[in-house]
Amino acid sequence: MELKNSETIINLARSFAGEAQAGLRYQFLATLLENQGYFTASKKVKVIAKNETKHAKVFFDHIVKAGGSENIEFTAGFPYTGSTIEDMFSLAIKNEKEEAFNIYPEFAKIAEREGFKEISASFKKIAKVEENHLNSFNYLLNCFNEDSLYKASKPTTFICSECGYTETLLNAWDVCPLCGATQGYCNLLLP
Repeated sequence: MELKNSETIINLARSFAGEAQAGLRYQFLATLLENQGYFTASKKVKVIAKNETKHAKVFFDHIVKAGGSENIEFTAGFPYTGSTIEDMFSLAIKNEKEEAFNIYPEFAKIAEREGFKEISASFKKIAKVEENHLNSFNYLLNCFNEDSLYKASKPTTFICSECGYTETLLNAWDVCPLCGATQGYCNLLLP
């Protein structure tokens, strides 16, 4: 089967559009985090945004490698919500979960059935990355909800991302004792 006549090409186009939008939404979230002083959280979200953009490129490249297309028409819904950090994390969690456990595994099966093993493998690999994103977003949302982003249940090493100052504490400092950077520059305790 040729890719241009397959269900897989539609799935690639949908995936490209979804990943491109997710990358941009996560950039918006990173800016919101940064504006509120959560600099290391913003850096983490920027990395995830970059990942999403790379995923979009993988899907785009599969289409182009098969000869490209002037236009691929499909119908899909795209979210336009999230004005707070918590809202945006909640939407990200919902989307990452759907991609990791439903959308991309299903698209992988379809690609495999249609004979596109390399594309199927890409969907499977990206689904695993989306699961990692889901875990990061869940962790961050829980920290925001519980006000525990810079707190630990046992003595933990906190590191200033600006100057490298390190101290083992239950709670990160409000202001770095060495360089004066705000708490938002403390490295996060991500799972």
